[in-house]
Amino acid sequence: MTTRRDGGCLCGAVRFIALGEPMRTLQCHCRFCQRVTGSTSYAESMYPVDAVQFSGEPMARYSHRSESSSRQVHVHFCPQCGTTLTLTFERWPEYRGISRGAFDDPNSVSISSHIWTSSAQTGVVLPAGTDCFQFARADLAGSPQAPARFDTPRMARTGDG
Repeated sequence: MTTRRDGGCLCGAVRFIALGEPMRTLQCHCRFCQRVTGSTSYAESMYPVDAVQFSGEPMARYSHRSESSSRQVHVHFCPQCGTTLTLTFERWPEYRGISRGAFDDPNSVSISSHIWTSSAQTGVVLPAGTDCFQFARADLAGSPQAPARFDTPRMARTGDG
């Protein structure tokens, strides 16, 4: 039986069903994700595009050019309440990032890595035993990057810098 996770926006105008297990769930600390959430980071579960079905109101979309790749990142959100539900990517058109907080049970997916920790805000703690990447998981050519792993929780940044 295929795993099914339901979710939706704050007001309930947009709902979704994600089928199967996510490829990974990551916490991104880049400045784009900080701004798109108005918070310290964005947690997303990566699914194949065709594994997610939407119902209710059509989502609104904002497109932003990534500073690192120069490719478009598309933010899909509820036109009523503004909840960011998903990201899609010009660079990876076959994948869709689902906002972890939009799942009815956000704890049903576990964060497997933290990315762009070089941009993390002061006060952010990186957990022990989790892959942490200073930038992305792979460089622009697609080569995997080496993660850091910590034996104990660690502050992502200390002081003002």
